[in-house]
Amino acid sequence: MSKEHFTFSTQEAETLGIECAVVLSAAKEVDTQNMTAEEIAHSLQSTLVFLEPLDILKNIQRLVNLKLLSPANKKQVMPEKQAQVYKLKLPSSNVSSGRRRLENQWLPSIQAYEVLNMGGVNKIFIENKINEFKMYWLEKNQLRDNWNVLFVDFIRREWVKENSGNKGLPVCIHDDWNPSSDVFDILELANVSKVDALKHLKEFILYWKENGTALRSWNSKFVDFVKRKELIGSYEEKNDKKNNRHNEPGEFSQEFKDRTKDGAWAETLKF
Repeated sequence: MSKEHFTFSTQEAETLGIECAVVLSAAKEVDTQNMTAEEIAHSLQSTLVFLEPLDILKNIQRLVNLKLLSPANKKQVMPEKQAQVYKLKLPSSNVSSGRRRLENQWLPSIQAYEVLNMGGVNKIFIENKINEFKMYWLEKNQLRDNWNVLFVDFIRREWVKENSGNKGLPVCIHDDWNPSSDVFDILELANVSKVDALKHLKEFILYWKENGTALRSWNSKFVDFVKRKELIGSYEEKNDKKNNRHNEPGEFSQEFKDRTKDGAWAETLKF
């Protein structure tokens, strides 16, 4: 046997080691089923001249124990108890093992229905949403191993939208819009009282009515609006105090030239 080049996968090299992977590649070129382990090792010596004969035999015996080679006579194979130390399972070459694409005939499992029913989602709503779920994922054409979990999460989100005032759809603000109680709780944390927040409500509604923007929820927008207004108001109030000369401790209430002309300080002195 004469061969100048050997090819083996990186997976074999990582699992077996480069030396053992080379021996396996060379052994594939001979009819091992009609040879004993010693005969296989002997036949490879002329090819694997860079390896010691004993190392070739050890690697052959290892490959036999791993059932990667099938010699005719297994008398020279290591005892089963010792061989167990070297047993290993080669990683699957199929990285998508257990994963599959969503099929057109797919339906959620009974367990998925039970989980959703426990959350108060009725069966009719679930069944009406199956085609929408399938259409989305059929176009995605992705491999997944958890289609039922994805379906449960999808239905929960859709159920929340269904039970919201605008069915989860963006809407324009209207004249009688009012922020939720959660808004005032959040603003309280920013030291903005409910009374102060409501002072900005009419301006907020007027601005966004004229803007014409549609949003799913206006609460977070109102929180940001009020915070900016309060910050600007606080800054302007601070500047007004400074302009009106409301003196801080340590500041003079008169200009320097006026202070030098003022002799009132000496009126209480007795000479």
